[in-house]
Amino acid sequence: MCKVLRMCIVGAVLTLTGCATPSSSELFSSEQKKDYSDIYLRGVFNWWEATEAFKFQRLDNSTLAVEIELIADGQPYAFKVADETWSPAYNCGLASDDERMTLNSRRELYCFSDSLNLQFTPSETATYRFELDISNSQYPNLSISSVN
Repeated sequence: MCKVLRMCIVGAVLTLTGCATPSSSELFSSEQKKDYSDIYLRGVFNWWEATEAFKFQRLDNSTLAVEIELIADGQPYAFKVADETWSPAYNCGLASDDERMTLNSRRELYCFSDSLNLQFTPSETATYRFELDISNSQYPNLSISSVN
């Protein structure tokens, strides 16, 4: 009887721990995909505010974009890509202060609370498209192109 009871207890423990233990696919899966549906271009051009005019709009499953006019006065514009509340996971900028963004180039963004500002100096006064590629949601890519 004792042997049967012990087997029942072991079986119950294995069943319970099996329910609480994540599967191997859960243990080795990549990080959760982030939702960029409420993300803004925030910088000196809009007093770092999260306003509708600077909200990224979805172009397709992995691309968001926003267009803004910038004045070419020789000074760099400092900015970030961030949500409304500056959440650490959506505070996207640079990992290190190594270079400025250039027209038609792509930069991988670092989305953590300690990210640094991006900078862009337009060569002409024009409307610019800031395009966010979120196919890798942990490290999205940003590019800037001229619309005019």
